[in-house]
Formats: sequence, C-alpha cells, structure tokens
Amino acid sequence: MISQIDLNLIQQAQRGDRQAFRQMVTHYQVFLYAVAFRYLGNAADAEDVVQEVFIKLWKNLSAYRSEVKMSTWLYRILVNHCLDMKKKTSYQNERNQQSVETIVNHPDQSSPLDKLVQTELTQLYQKAIDQLSDMQKMIYVLRDVEDLPSAEVCQLVNVSEDQVKSNLYHARKKIQAYIKEHYSE
Repeated sequence: MISQIDLNLIQQAQRGDRQAFRQMVTHYQVFLYAVAFRYLGNAADAEDVVQEVFIKLWKNLSAYRSEVKMSTWLYRILVNHCLDMKKKTSYQNERNQQSVETIVNHPDQSSPLDKLVQTELTQLYQKAIDQLSDMQKMIYVLRDVEDLPSAEVCQLVNVSEDQVKSNLYHARKKIQAYIKEHYSE
C-alpha cells in the first residue's frame, strides 16, 4: 500500500510546477511499475505503460478532483493502459521474466543456490499469474500482490465486491494448481 501525497503538492503541479510534478512521479512510480510488471510480465512494457500514465497525468492534471485519491486515479489509468496493451497486441508472455525485487534493486544476501531457487520460484509464480484471465490477473495483482483493499480494487476495475471476491477465489485456485503441477523440489 502506498501513502497519499500532500494536496498542496498536487495543486503546485496543477499550476505547472515541474518540480512538484517530479515529486509526484517519484512518489508513485515504483508502485505503478510493480503493478504493471506483475500484470504484463515484461520490464520494458511495464516501463512504457508507466511512462504513458505519467504523460496522461501531466496532460490531465487540471481535471483532477481532490475528492478522489490520487493513487486511485493513477491506478485506474494504469489498469486501463495495461488492459489496452493486452488487447492491442494479443500479448504473449514468452519473454524472459525478472523478479520485481531485482528490478527495484533490493539487496540480497542469499547464497547462489538460494538465488537460483528464488529466481525459479519467481518465474514459476509469474507464469502462474500469466495464465489467469485478464480480469482475474488484474484483481489478483491489485489485491494480493499489491495489497490494495477490496473496495479500492472494486473502484479500479469497475466491478462489484462479489465479482472481486469470485475472481480472486478462482485466481488463487488456478495459481495454486499451476504451482503444484509445475513445481518439483
């Protein structure tokens, strides 16, 4: 979960303050990238989508209403861009997988064997996520991976809470079955 930024910063950015906008980008980019990467499964595409989100934010910042959380507004834009990318390209995820942890540069003190096992498990987990339907994948990533509250997920993907629960249940079952089927110790 990511904290909200100060409304004053948003207002400064709305008045054209580029430094304030840069601070907004810095505040949200890691989280948006993590969601995009988990959904799309590719670093370059995730970077492109996040960049498009920030371009759209800059162009439409004057339309922002303070009664909506900035994070919710940005996530909704991100969700739409991710879904559009999937639809446009009939996206096939046969590219090399990387863990979000590696991309975000979290230091790791593991042995080479531990790193190899972790990399394999991360790739298996990402492949399990990739086999979900678009709706299940987005709901699973937002709710379970990024730990957003169900109410916010409902708002972001524009579905009822029952639909979120149902999709999440089926996504979890599919991931569990996929990992059981493909993981050998």
